[in-house]
Amino acid sequence: MIRLFVLTFASLVAILISSCGCCTSDSKTPKLRPYPKFQEIEAAPVGDPVQVEPTK
Repeated sequence: MIRLFVLTFASLVAILISSCGCCTSDSKTPKLRPYPKFQEIEAAPVGDPVQVEPTK
């Protein structure tokens, strides 16, 4: 039973130590640029579909 607690505690400590980021000297990632603003383009008018004859 004590092995279970020791293994659980050791895994929690390992996760906390490795995920803090203070020891790796990694800088924070820069903020993302905003999406470009696109203008709405009118779609082509929809008419009757073109009939295509099957090839022989």
